Amino acid sequence: MERKLLYHITSYKNLPSILKSGQILAHSLVKDGEFSHSDIAHKRIQDRRSTTSVNASPFGRLHDYVPFYFAPRSPMLYAIKNNRVEGFEGEQSDIIYFVTDTEKIIQANKKFVFTNGHPIMALTDFYNDLNDLDKIDWDVMQNTYWHDTDEFPDRKWRRQAEFLVHQTVELESFLGIGVFNSDMKNRVNNILREHKEDMTVLIKPEFYF
Repeated sequence: MERKLLYHITSYKNLPSILKSGQILAHSLVKDGEFSHSDIAHKRIQDRRSTTSVNASPFGRLHDYVPFYFAPRSPMLYAIKNNRVEGFEGEQSDIIYFVTDTEKIIQANKKFVFTNGHPIMALTDFYNDLNDLDKIDWDVMQNTYWHDTDEFPDRKWRRQAEFLVHQTVELESFLGIGVFNSDMKNRVNNILREHKEDMTVLIKPEFYF
C-alpha cells in the first residue's frame, strides 16, 4: 500500500506546549498545567470519545490516541468555520495542520489503528493492518465536498475516518505544518524560533474553507 498523508488539526495556541513537550500527546495524557491545551472539538463529542472503546489492538479508548484525518477540509473544520463549536473562540485561520504520513508512523515504530468512518459511531470498524487501508473511501477523501446526498447518504461519516496513533507522536515524525495565510505562517515561525525548533511551514489555502 502506498504511503498516505495524515492530518492532525489543532489551534496555533497549542503550539508552544507541543514544542515544549516535543510531541503531540493523546488527550488522556494531557493534564492541566504545563502541557494543557486549547480544545477545538465539541465537548459532547469529546465526552463520547473519552468512553468509546477501540476494538483493535492496542485497544483502550479513543482518548488514548492522537487523531489524524486522511484528508484536510474536514467536517470538524467546517464546524469551526461556521462558529458551531461551543467553547471555541477563534476562526478557522487559527487552526494549523501537523502533517505526517503512514510511512513516518511505521518508521517511528508507533502502534496505531484506523477506522473506515467517524470513530464514535457504532457501525464503524477498526483496523490495525495497513493492508486494510482499502477499506477507506479514497474517492470521498479526494472530493472537495463531502455532504450527504440521497444517492450517498453516509459520505460525511466516511470523510471522518481517522488514523489513530497510540499515546504520542514526536515532532521528528512530522513532515511540516500547514497554515491558512502568511500572517499565520509568520506567527508560527516566530513560535518555532522562540522554542529553537526548525519545522517546514507552508501556506495551504486548499486545506481550508
